[in-house]
Amino acid sequence: MLGYKLLPALCSIGFALSAATSRHDCPVADVSVIAHTGESVGTEVVHNDVTLYVTGKPSDRAVLYLTDIFGIQLLENRLLADSFGRAGYFVVAPDLFNGTPSTLDLVDMTPAQRQSFLAIATPEETDALIGTAVDYLRNVKKVTKIAATGYCFGGRYAFRWLSGGTGVDVGFAAHPSNLQNSEITAIKGAVGVAAADADSAMPPARRAEIEALLLNTTQPYTLSLYGSVSHGFGVRANVSDPRQKFGKEQAFFQAVRWFDAWL
Repeated sequence: MLGYKLLPALCSIGFALSAATSRHDCPVADVSVIAHTGESVGTEVVHNDVTLYVTGKPSDRAVLYLTDIFGIQLLENRLLADSFGRAGYFVVAPDLFNGTPSTLDLVDMTPAQRQSFLAIATPEETDALIGTAVDYLRNVKKVTKIAATGYCFGGRYAFRWLSGGTGVDVGFAAHPSNLQNSEITAIKGAVGVAAADADSAMPPARRAEIEALLLNTTQPYTLSLYGSVSHGFGVRANVSDPRQKFGKEQAFFQAVRWFDAWL
């Protein structure tokens, strides 16, 4: 765990954003901003009939948190949203499944189960729910800059909402599932990706394709591969395993630093 102990020092000597240049005075260097257990600290708000999990202090810059298939009902999603709040961002996570999230991850479903779920959680339906969250940020909270962070199911939508004219300025996706080539090539902003070395939704050949497509967009991008972790590690890692704990925390640091740089 030596890397964690070094982070505050690295921040202070300039390897990370310094206090003079960072809006957050380098809070991301302190792992205490990340909550793995405990109670969530945000609140639920209903805007235009969509439930939003809201956390963090009001700001003109925000994180739009797009959950995995387990939704805002999953404690780990709320705690991770709270962590972005402690890192200095106002955070809004829409209920992408209208109160009925899945009990299985997409990679664990049978083909028939996956087809049935995706027939309900369509891009059109999901985009409409995300649009309500963006409207809340822009028109109610008067946020001027929005970063979208998406996990598994939500990772695809972090890309979709970087297509330009959507109100989202920068994106990050951890282990995105069902991501389409056309959604990658359409991005109009900087995007970061955190990938797992054991992910059936993004095996090595698919990672190579995604990287090649990102390169051809000419947009700023980063793609980091984390070892000894599997699909879902960015949210649902087993933090009793130091390798998985490191991967989850480092993917969080990756997202915050990416937003600090490009938002």
